[in-house]
Amino acid sequence: MSSATVAPPVPQRAPSVPLGDALLERIRAWSYYRTADAANRRDLRLDLLRGFCIFAMVVDHFGGDSWLYAITGGNRFYVSAAEGFIFISGFVMGQAYHAKSQRSGLTPAMLDALRRARTLYLATVALTLIFSALYLYTDLTLWTGRDFGLGIDSLQEIAVAALTLHYTYHGTDILALYTLLILVAPLLLLLEYTGNAYWLLAISWLWWLGYQIYPEEASVPWYIRHGENFPIAAWQVLFVTGHVLGFSRERWSEWLRTFRRLRVVMVALGIAVTLGLISLAWGAENGFFDIDPNVLNESFFKVPLRPARLVAFLSVAIVAYTSATYLWYPLKRVLGWLMLPLGQAALYSYIVHFFLILLVYNLAPMVAALPWTPSEEVFTPIFQSAVVLLLWLLVKRRVLFGVIPN
Repeated sequence: MSSATVAPPVPQRAPSVPLGDALLERIRAWSYYRTADAANRRDLRLDLLRGFCIFAMVVDHFGGDSWLYAITGGNRFYVSAAEGFIFISGFVMGQAYHAKSQRSGLTPAMLDALRRARTLYLATVALTLIFSALYLYTDLTLWTGRDFGLGIDSLQEIAVAALTLHYTYHGTDILALYTLLILVAPLLLLLEYTGNAYWLLAISWLWWLGYQIYPEEASVPWYIRHGENFPIAAWQVLFVTGHVLGFSRERWSEWLRTFRRLRVVMVALGIAVTLGLISLAWGAENGFFDIDPNVLNESFFKVPLRPARLVAFLSVAIVAYTSATYLWYPLKRVLGWLMLPLGQAALYSYIVHFFLILLVYNLAPMVAALPWTPSEEVFTPIFQSAVVLLLWLLVKRRVLFGVIPN
């Protein structure tokens, strides 16, 4: 009986996946929504971005030459970390207190906001008094030159002015602004809760517009000495807009999901404007563009938040949030260990960084006396990085968390 030879079965090749589709799927796998972090009650993307704002403020408050300013903007770019800090604070507060009002009712949410304002008020007054006393009674080097002066020579007058938020030390001005904004947060909650968010936005933006045209007449509630860099009439628009968007986040998110093409257009415009701003900054600094610096400075003037600066902030914010969403996995792996703790303890980080900078400023002469003194380009980024890492360590160790607001 003859036997036939049977050929072995040929394995079928799996259908090849186009390279473009494979790359797209890999990018999708990096998305925030594909990770377990999306189930977290906190939006960790906002913590990451707020942590970067803290990092940028710490670096920018040093002064001197540093290559880190290419990352942070050096407080010379057309948008700064301060705008992001105020906007994110309003957004997070609106979202958090919306959830609290749904769980416990409007009154507990409003009372909680007032307690938050009290904490900020005490922190602002304490820092103002501490650094004013250091100026008056010590020879320590502070981050503002002593020739700048306090504007008030009597500690008693400083105490009264600080307690009534008529005076801040350089650096605590943004905390005074933040305190006043949180103080009116219960009113914001009431208007949002009763369906008057659009009226709230209209009032906020009209107030900002009035300040652009008639700054003296629109300055409310009062003049704060050394608080000129953050006039509440202008800067409230970031906090209030963020607060309204945070309070109504689910509705706005649903609206954006419905109009997907609009979302794509917004991201594309944000990227285009951001790249344009980077090119403009580089070209203006290197003389590539024949543009009057005074025109640029006025168009993007930080103090009154000129319209061009708000457009710059909107564009950078769109790019930053989109990047944190769709590049979440690599961003968290590379930066999350540093930015997330700083962002989750933002108030603590902001307060403590003043004392760390004070320490560095008074150690700098000792370093300068060493036989080998590094150049400023080497010295400054080393100390900036050291302060950021020390601040991160203090947050991780929860040093004085029971004393310093966090």
